[in-house]
Order: sequence, then C-alpha cells, then structure tokens
Amino acid sequence: MWAIANIETQKQLQDKSLYFWTLILPIFFVVLFMELFAPDGTNLTVAASQIITGFSVFFSIFIIISMTFSFLKDKDSGLVSRLASTPLSSYEYFIGKWIPFIVIVLVQFIVLAITGGILYDMVIDNLLIYSITALLITLMVTAWGLAISVFSKTENVGLAVTQVVAVGGGMISGLWMPLETLPESLQTVGKLSPFYWGHQGLLATISDHPGGENVLISLSIIALYMVVGFVLAILGYRKFLKEARN
Repeated sequence: MWAIANIETQKQLQDKSLYFWTLILPIFFVVLFMELFAPDGTNLTVAASQIITGFSVFFSIFIIISMTFSFLKDKDSGLVSRLASTPLSSYEYFIGKWIPFIVIVLVQFIVLAITGGILYDMVIDNLLIYSITALLITLMVTAWGLAISVFSKTENVGLAVTQVVAVGGGMISGLWMPLETLPESLQTVGKLSPFYWGHQGLLATISDHPGGENVLISLSIIALYMVVGFVLAILGYRKFLKEARN
C-alpha cells in the first residue's frame, strides 16, 4: 500500500500543471471575485469568507481529473493487471492511490485559508471543526474520484463528468454566490448536494460570518456521501480490473 502511495506521490509532484490547478488558479479566482463582487463599502472579511470557503470546496472537485488520468494510465499500462496477481488487495490499492490525492486537496484548503487570513483578515473561530470539515470534504470528493475513475472508460469521460459535477455543483450549491440569491427551485436542489453542506460547514466556523448550517448535520451528510462514493469505487473495481490490459 505504501509503495503505491509513494509512487503516486512522485508522479503527482512531477506534474507541473497540478500546481497551477490546485494552487495558482484558486488564488487567482479568489482575488478576481473579491475585486468583482466586493465593491467599496462591503465588509471584505464577510465577502472573503463566502468566496474562499466556496472556492475551497469548488476547486477540490478538480482533483478528480488527476485521479481519473492516473487510474486509467495504470490500467492501460498493464500495472493494474500485474498488481492483481500479487497479494495486494483492492482495498490496499485504492488506499495507496487515495492517500496522495487526499494530501493534495488538504494542502489546497490550507493555502486558501492562509490566503484569506493574510489578504482579507478572515478569522477561523474553531480551527479544529474547520479542519475536520475540510478533511471530510476531501475524503468525500476523493472517494467519488475513485468511483468516477474506475467507471470511466476514457480520460475524456472522466474530464467531462468532473466538469459537469464541478460547474453544476458550484452553481446550485452556493459555492460561487450565496444560495439565497438563486431561484427557490435551485435552492431546494442545491441543498441535496454534498458541496452545499461542505460549504455551510466551513462557513459555520468563520468569525463574524452570518449563517451556516448546523455543523454536526453538515458533517454527517458529507460522511454519508463519502461512504457511498467509496462503496461504489470498490464495487466498480472488478469491472475496472477486467478491462485492464495484461
């Protein structure tokens, strides 16, 4: 398991585009949205907490693209079929592949939180709950990344699914703008999304920010989605293995 995690970590660190998608682009969007939607007279800290927590959830979704590409490369190169002939279990393979992506998304959360604190004086009242929420969001997103990876036949399929999930989820879950500004029908649909609950869980820990759903409810819903994603990934592994090249 740890050998798989080590190999995957080295592969991801060598991918220079990863730094752009996980660090540079999110910070750029935070600054851009603050300039566009936080005019003079606006409480910058409140605006920043809405935008930064929303983009923390939104950009975490894009790790699914890297996960899909990595799994499909393992399958097409014959690595998956070779590993299947070893004592390594599917759980160990999944967890080994999972760990580096968890770390990458957590680093993204940390960098954006630090950006909010330095540039806009965003203060996290309860760092422990914020951290637990960020960890559960990370586990949930990457668990679904595992599921999408094993069910995607091509990289383009994984890319398309991720874009639909990210853009659609971002629009209806209040990640780009407060949910209250959306039509009532979209608000109802948005509250079915795990991204909404993840965002609300983060907001509830921010100092002076009005609103935010109950943290325990948010964490419970995120955890449920995480379990569903991981179960689907395990169920899809047999099909993934059959399609792997010998």
